Amino acid sequence: MSWCRGGLRRCGFLGTLVLCLSGTVALRAAAGPQGHEPSAAETRPKEPPLRVSESVEVVVADLKSYIPTRMEEEDIPGLSIALIRDGKVVWTEGFGVANRITRRPVDAQSLFEVASISKVVTTYAALRLVEQGKLSLDEPSIRYLGKRWLPPSEDGDKITLRQLASHSSGLSDNLLPVVDKRLVSSPGSTFLYSGIGMMYMQEAIEQVTGGSLEEAARGLVFEPLGMSASSFWNRPDLLSRNANGHMACIPPVLVFLLAFTVNLFVIGLVNVVLLRILKGRWKPTTRMALGVCLGAGLLALATISVLLGRPLPNFVLLIGLCSIGFVALCAVLFLVGRKILAHLPAPFRQGKAWWAAMAVWTVLSTFALLALSGRLTVPVPKGLPYPASAVGSLRTSAGDLALLLIELSEPRFLSADTAAQIRTPQISAGDGFSWGLGIGIQHSDQGNSLWQNGQTFGFRSLMVIYPEHRIGVVVLTNSDHGLSAAHDMAQRALGGKARWKYF
Repeated sequence: MSWCRGGLRRCGFLGTLVLCLSGTVALRAAAGPQGHEPSAAETRPKEPPLRVSESVEVVVADLKSYIPTRMEEEDIPGLSIALIRDGKVVWTEGFGVANRITRRPVDAQSLFEVASISKVVTTYAALRLVEQGKLSLDEPSIRYLGKRWLPPSEDGDKITLRQLASHSSGLSDNLLPVVDKRLVSSPGSTFLYSGIGMMYMQEAIEQVTGGSLEEAARGLVFEPLGMSASSFWNRPDLLSRNANGHMACIPPVLVFLLAFTVNLFVIGLVNVVLLRILKGRWKPTTRMALGVCLGAGLLALATISVLLGRPLPNFVLLIGLCSIGFVALCAVLFLVGRKILAHLPAPFRQGKAWWAAMAVWTVLSTFALLALSGRLTVPVPKGLPYPASAVGSLRTSAGDLALLLIELSEPRFLSADTAAQIRTPQISAGDGFSWGLGIGIQHSDQGNSLWQNGQTFGFRSLMVIYPEHRIGVVVLTNSDHGLSAAHDMAQRALGGKARWKYF
């Protein structure tokens, strides 16, 4: 995380030059006859106002004009938005397509994967359990567990629900390929965004309720708030409404190539040693080499499936599809290279010269395919079963998340004290940010905004609300580069100082 935005940077290059050349004179002039020097609040750029004085019709018309243009600039296939005014959902609409191949349009009912926004729902469910006396905010969470989840440690046994909700438990965010449950700092000492902490909270919820996270969320969150299209599971009855995420082919291809290279080295080394022992020679035949490559590829896919298959089944399937396409194109280009070399002069068609030319062709072809993979965007498969996860398995609609935001700012199912603590900074998260109970807080001249974004394979999302002004927005995209646009659209909808993108 970085908050490298000092006063000079905000002024821009020209402003910085003027300040450097005439800073002393400017300060003296600003001091006035009483010798008053301006404070930081007086000299910093004035934040834009919120759009609270503009009518809903004006804001919506502006967004309808702005959103398609911004989507085209960022090459975003589809988007869904919900606008909150006076504590009510006043507008929801979909733009673009849910899948670029089928061209199915996005509408207000379309569902998106919202990744880390799952953490906010999980925390709200835990707070409902606190009020039922089944959990405690400030007692060590281990007291409510029938079986231990974290490894035994003095600090680990002190972790509270408040610390888990505010990302100050000291647990890390190291989730893959294995879950690292070790503490990296003392509980309550510092802000550290933690997926492991959310998994611990999920464990506490499931143990005290005796059911799954999905069942707890349905009874404590979804049904009371009217979030009928939300689920931590891939519900069959909602599958047809799910949008496909879209992402560049390069990440899955690189994951496959990494696993393939490691396996190729190991299998190749074993094969060469066995060849030497059994046949008395080092050089394998062409058939042997192809067999080693095939074995390395299959083992790479198997390794990826074992390590990532349970938490990320859709991404693993995408890896398989992209890797098959990549290998097939490599094979085609290899054959094309052979055809081209067959027409070169005789000295280049045999011996070391031929192998050198083919090696150069293969390397160039591979880099060309990698460059193409970086530019080619494809839909991420959907519909595979996966476990409910507080870290990021929630699928929902923009309208449902708007209902959640309204509840967080004006709770109907929580006590006044708990509701106030949601919006109260529990720990500082850096320049202009803190974390409340389960949700981030941005501090600005317009007041505090509650916010959370989500990033997963092929999806980017953001939800924001200003409780004091009762305005908010939810923006969901099905693109792996939609976060910047989502933040811009949120600021366009709300006005004010929007720096969530820098967190």
